[in-house]
Amino acid sequence: MGALQLARGPLTEDELDAWYALPEDHPADTAWVRGSFIATLDGRATGPDGRSGGLNEGSEGDHAAFEAGRRWAEAVVVGAGTARAEGYPPLEGCLLVVVTRSGDVPASLRDHPDVLVVGGDGEDVGPERVLAAIRDRGLHRVVVEGGPALFGPWVAAGAVDELCVTVRPVLAGGEAPSLVPADVQLPQLVGEATHLIEWDGDLLLRTRLR
Repeated sequence: MGALQLARGPLTEDELDAWYALPEDHPADTAWVRGSFIATLDGRATGPDGRSGGLNEGSEGDHAAFEAGRRWAEAVVVGAGTARAEGYPPLEGCLLVVVTRSGDVPASLRDHPDVLVVGGDGEDVGPERVLAAIRDRGLHRVVVEGGPALFGPWVAAGAVDELCVTVRPVLAGGEAPSLVPADVQLPQLVGEATHLIEWDGDLLLRTRLR
């Protein structure tokens, strides 16, 4: 990988789309899996209200980066619990993939043509199963939006190519979930930053994980 690319916001939509484009050396017809999160300085992935939305209020940079990620994505992966807590609707322009062990999926997402439910049979649903279902749809640009209970095992399995995270200069404390849960064990430090935007005090990072 080359030198860390640096920028200062605000950036236009076109600039953000170029900033978050696939690496030039990655074939466009093979999968690229990107985690997309917001976190505090103490590593919390939700605010006091128990939602990630509680962290990005007032963050123009995070909203802009989030929308750029959605424009880039062909499939957005989310756990059923996060879909319920955050009130996910069906998405425009990309497939919403809901991962569930129990089959407890919001009624607004069940049987929707733009929503793919993976699991529901009481078995654990790993990244291989989810990515196989996405590949069957001919899709390659995948964004995992959470929550941490879903994302952590994907990192441990080596299934995530990069993490895009907004770090807000605030502390949350308490028992809010960490970006990677404590029970997820990694054999070594993982990650190398490739891009960094400073935007009104927030830090928007792209970090290669493999």
